[in-house]
Amino acid sequence: MPDIPEIPETAPGLAPNETPRTPTEAAPAGLAAASRPEPGAADTARLLAQHFPALFGAGVIKPIKLRIQSDIHERAPGVFTKKALSIFLQRYTTATAYLRALVAEGATRSDLDGQPASEIAAEHRDAAGLELERRRAIVEARRLAGRQEARASRQDARPPRPLRPPIPSQQAAMSQPASQATGERAATRGTRSVQPGSSDPPDRSARPSRPSQAPRRPHKPQPQPQPERNPARAQGQERMNAPALPPTPEQLAQAEARQQRALLLRSFEQSPLSKANFGALKGLSEAALDAILTLARQERGSR
Repeated sequence: MPDIPEIPETAPGLAPNETPRTPTEAAPAGLAAASRPEPGAADTARLLAQHFPALFGAGVIKPIKLRIQSDIHERAPGVFTKKALSIFLQRYTTATAYLRALVAEGATRSDLDGQPASEIAAEHRDAAGLELERRRAIVEARRLAGRQEARASRQDARPPRPLRPPIPSQQAAMSQPASQATGERAATRGTRSVQPGSSDPPDRSARPSRPSQAPRRPHKPQPQPQPERNPARAQGQERMNAPALPPTPEQLAQAEARQQRALLLRSFEQSPLSKANFGALKGLSEAALDAILTLARQERGSR
């Protein structure tokens, strides 16, 4: 039989009095750093404001230089992780306030100390302007939809106007007979009763008697309104007195198109983009954009 080797009493490489290490003691130091949770965007913004207040301080919005992450890691090693910086800078550089700073006149890119570092490329400035125009158009469309919805809800909630009953005096005048309307009265009169103890009534035989059936003098007729001498003025008064009719679908569509042209003209006048870039943003050719802007200016001047 082959010889069975003897098993040593201690493991190789360990001293007799040495105890083996646990797996947690032998774990690399990088494991603890890897298990640490990533800071949020708010925490990253607070740390950046503490380390670099000239660029990321409160109320400071400046275009940052390209490849700023390497400068941050060099100036503050171990403070920020690459993932946390990427998330923060992606949100920071797509905010509306930052895009406005990019298209501002005379703006330059700044370093961590807030000093000018480089010029802003034309394509970056144009891209920021296009994005601002897109966001402005979305906001205007939402406002217009909100106004139309509120107007429709007010019209739906308004109760129908009830018919006004006739005034009692007018109703009584309409129910009077024709004889009373012309001023005639019945000839019969009630005799006055003489109370006892009173003196005899005076003799009225000296007064000439009037035939009982003789008609009384008719009332003076009311003056009729004279016709308007100015036909145009008369037609204008008739239009003002006529009840307002609800707008037709064609009129609503024309008003909507006129409002859209006015919004497009205002956006173009406030935009820093050229006419070609503005037309490309709106999906219009330069000739079509000129026609719409000309019509919008004419409509604005006729108000």
